[in-house]
Amino acid sequence: MSNRFEILEEYQEANTELDHLRTLAVRQQDRSRVVTIYPHLKERVSHLSRKCEQLDMLLEAINASED
Repeated sequence: MSNRFEILEEYQEANTELDHLRTLAVRQQDRSRVVTIYPHLKERVSHLSRKCEQLDMLLEAINASED
């Protein structure tokens, strides 16, 4: 099922980017002086979190329909 594969691939890419951005956010918070590396970091993290949740729900629905 190529659609399932494409959704899974998109989910994995979004999740990888989300993990990377969360790591950057933690590093940024740990610094003694506040330097904004990515001004829209929180917005991007929020967007990717929602995207991952939606893709996860789609994958669960696909799996349930196959049972």
